[in-house]
Amino acid sequence: MSIGTTIRQVFDLPDPQPLIVTEHRAHQCRCVSCGVVTGAAFPEGVNAPVQYGTRISAFVVYLQHYQLLPEDRLAELVADLFGVELCAASVANMSRSCASRLEGFASQVRDLVAGAPVKHMDETGIRIGGKTKWLHVMCTTMLTAYRISPKRGSLFSDDVEVSGIVVHDHWKPYYTMPGVEHALCNAHHLRELKALVEIEKEDWARRMQTLLRRAAHAASLSRDGGTGLTPRLMDLFSHRYDAILAAGLAYHNAQPPLTRPTAKEGLRKRGRKPRRTGHNLIARLMERKEDVLRFLVDPTVPFTNNQAERDIRMMKLRQKISGGFRSDQGAENFATIRSFISTTKKQGWKIIEALTANPQALIGRLRLA
Repeated sequence: MSIGTTIRQVFDLPDPQPLIVTEHRAHQCRCVSCGVVTGAAFPEGVNAPVQYGTRISAFVVYLQHYQLLPEDRLAELVADLFGVELCAASVANMSRSCASRLEGFASQVRDLVAGAPVKHMDETGIRIGGKTKWLHVMCTTMLTAYRISPKRGSLFSDDVEVSGIVVHDHWKPYYTMPGVEHALCNAHHLRELKALVEIEKEDWARRMQTLLRRAAHAASLSRDGGTGLTPRLMDLFSHRYDAILAAGLAYHNAQPPLTRPTAKEGLRKRGRKPRRTGHNLIARLMERKEDVLRFLVDPTVPFTNNQAERDIRMMKLRQKISGGFRSDQGAENFATIRSFISTTKKQGWKIIEALTANPQALIGRLRLA
């Protein structure tokens, strides 16, 4: 007599499948009257007698440019899973073809980010052909654009008109961009203030830390509630900000001046008198008060530049795994493909499906917020 059943489920992967080979045959006919031979056209993308298809190319590109596998390990993985022996030249050719196909998409994303009301910017050094060059990122929560440049000071604004508010880390060349407003990363300020508290024991820095954290919390609560901060509360934070900096400035003015190092032959160096680290930070926070506290006035401006730092952090990881690039073209291909994949992840699309889709069709599906 049956008294019931017990069910247990096991989820597992199917056995790896070999590649599917699709053979295309283009029929040809000769006219019996004039002798002209007419042949059928092959499907789009079928360009060689033997070639790899779009899905395996998308898989290889995803592993190399998002999971950051080196070429040798990538070839070994594909051989173990699918029994396909890929050489480094095939991997490079897949990346080159993919980057060429995605150039229009990447350019469109760059233009959309440049025109966004708020965008983040950052940069980091990369090694190309044994030389240090620069990877710049410009991004929002939904879009990412990368750019390779031989110089750190060559910004996105050199290629496209940038408008709106730019969130950055106070690197001075960002202030040379025309037609934009600025918001500074307060995560950087908190780190600098922490060093002053722990090393220099400066009390004003501790008070400024507390103020910025409370202001960030208040702005976050008001943003979640769908309302901005009240003018009274913004004025309170602003006045408190000024008072703390004034106390810090008074503290540094009371300190004995730093001695200027002498140049050769006993001559003193020209220029501004040397100041302590905390004094320099106070001067910057005073000069850029509007940019430091912009997150209080505009709910769309974040407290930090973490979005850009997250989007650019993978470059350091890639260099640890695979080192630098052999050529400028390889770096450009990486920037183009990475722009596409990062944007795809933010849009919530399936990466392999997106890599095999028509890029122009995907442009129409882009969400800006």
